[in-house]
Amino acid sequence: MKTKSYIRFSSRAAHLDVDIELADVLKISIQAGMLSAAGNQRIFDKVNPQQHPRLASRAKTSESRKLAANHLKATLCEAFIKNIYEDATQYILEILTAAAKKGLDPNRLIGEHKVSFEANDVLRAGTWDKVVSMVAQSVFRKLENEKSTKNLLEKINSKLNLGVSQAKIDAALPYLEIRHLLVHADGKADQKFCESFPALKATPGKKLKLDYALLQQARISICELVNEYDQKIVAGNVVLPNELQR
Repeated sequence: MKTKSYIRFSSRAAHLDVDIELADVLKISIQAGMLSAAGNQRIFDKVNPQQHPRLASRAKTSESRKLAANHLKATLCEAFIKNIYEDATQYILEILTAAAKKGLDPNRLIGEHKVSFEANDVLRAGTWDKVVSMVAQSVFRKLENEKSTKNLLEKINSKLNLGVSQAKIDAALPYLEIRHLLVHADGKADQKFCESFPALKATPGKKLKLDYALLQQARISICELVNEYDQKIVAGNVVLPNELQR
């Protein structure tokens, strides 16, 4: 059995894989000259000046094609890291909410993260399940606002009493943290990142190279972590049966 949240996460991860593979196929095809016939006056065969004015203005050279292909792949690689981070945190929000609906001990759910709501907001929620969802989402946002992915992962692990391996968290953490570099520092590593994750061999002030090997390791580490969360959730009967699927 798996949670429906995990199935959604896995499906989105598979779509991200396809995007990266497609970018690689396009890059290989471009380098092989498959998209640019000898007599064509544009950078690529199917470029239409009305539809693709910027591409139409590019020089018809192998270097120009190479730059276009590399930029496309780099953009998709950045999107991969950002999206898999968002998908992983969405999974965590969903399982925290599902655990709260199952009847998670309020002291464990809330802990030090005190939350309060206006009476009107509670009344507008309409049902107890929606009130519980509001509380769980508020706790999650407070965890997010601490701006520490490590704390988020470890505190969810503790709140749900899952016993997820610290080694799994540590293995996925550097790849989740790359997302913050992309969003807040144009992909450039700072001293703290370099010291915290020496295995990535990042250089302070330089952009981290998002190559295929790094993305593969990111996918493996993050997916293995989410899978372990899910196995612990199912084994520990943390969510209601209607949240599960074979």
